[in-house]
Amino acid sequence: MADNFLETHRAEYEKRKARWLKKKKYSFAKIRLSSDKPEDESL
Repeated sequence: MADNFLETHRAEYEKRKARWLKKKKYSFAKIRLSSDKPEDESL
């Protein structure tokens, strides 16, 4: 096995985590912007 096995896997994990967080953040903003609530007409 390579000496830097753990370092390599840690780097790959950090890249995957960053992509996941970016995707999660973007999808949250997209959902929040598209969910405009209609005004209550009964008031």
